[in-house]
Amino acid sequence: MSRSAAFDLLPGSDKNEVPAGIVQLNRSISRALRRQRGDFQYYDEPAGDPSLRQQIALRAAKRGWQAEVDELCITSGCQQSLFLALMAVCQKGDVVAVEAPGFYGVLQLLEQLRLQVVEIPASAETGLDVGAFEQTLQRWDIKACVVSPSFATPTGASMPLHSRVHLIELAERHDLAIIEDDIYGESGWLVVPDTLKAVDHPNRVIHCSSLSKVLSRDLRLGWISGGRWHDDIVRLKLTSQLASSRFIQRGVADFFADGGYAAYLRRYRQQLQQQRDQLLDLLGTWPVPIRATSPAGGLALWLELPEQVDTIKLYNRALDEGVVITPGELFSMSGKFSNCLRLSFAHPWTRARAEALMRLPSLMA
Repeated sequence: MSRSAAFDLLPGSDKNEVPAGIVQLNRSISRALRRQRGDFQYYDEPAGDPSLRQQIALRAAKRGWQAEVDELCITSGCQQSLFLALMAVCQKGDVVAVEAPGFYGVLQLLEQLRLQVVEIPASAETGLDVGAFEQTLQRWDIKACVVSPSFATPTGASMPLHSRVHLIELAERHDLAIIEDDIYGESGWLVVPDTLKAVDHPNRVIHCSSLSKVLSRDLRLGWISGGRWHDDIVRLKLTSQLASSRFIQRGVADFFADGGYAAYLRRYRQQLQQQRDQLLDLLGTWPVPIRATSPAGGLALWLELPEQVDTIKLYNRALDEGVVITPGELFSMSGKFSNCLRLSFAHPWTRARAEALMRLPSLMA
């Protein structure tokens, strides 16, 4: 399953009017295409367009990280960034620590690269249990840890500052890489957390992100900052992709520079908060006992159902009714979380979607 694929509740979703920000983005990209001269016959440099990297660096500075242009490399999305990071720091058979529950796309990458996985418990509110990770480091020779410090999927958890600092200290003490999946970092509506790179004084964090979740999946535009492994990562990007689309990068850079992205984000964050609140209100009317997270960012929440509910079976029953959900077992390799679901609030709550959500309790018997 690709990173953009989802089993979230999406029956009969109506096509909405294209947001004004996306219209402005498309215009910026069109202008960049029209301005091309002879450079369309040449590949972009492997690290990507400097103007876009400069805009990304400016946004990083707002989140506590004084990134340099030369520290950034443009990729075709966060999934490729994670792939390049793992390729740079691991070899077949190495052990990688992941959050549990955690993003299933990371688990697929680890399987593809033939890496061993050790799961670290993660709180639905505060993310990776750094104390448990420290104990695991006493038993395993871990090469890397993949973590989402800000609005992690599937729970929406965010790690507090003291946990982030402790994580970096452990990475330095045990000589390992921390791979930061920051794809949801800018989605927060109450506060936009600093990046993990903001406290990465030993330069052991590989920062990975993209515009797929907060702007457009069709752009296929992400970035990576490889810390002490950055030169190796740029070489891997060169051999695996060669270059990125120059006119799309320049169009996005213009969209950033003229304030279009910032204005779009302000509106989008408000929309996400409203849709999260509507989802929680709907869940509050369910006739079964549940526990739901209430994240302040991201695109989804984590729903814990009664222990006897098997969400894999629920998935099949719901599918027969035209309702598609994301079972909790997808977010672990150990078979845990069988009574949990990830529910998305990334889309407006149309009447069809709300009715589908309300049908789920009747399918749990």
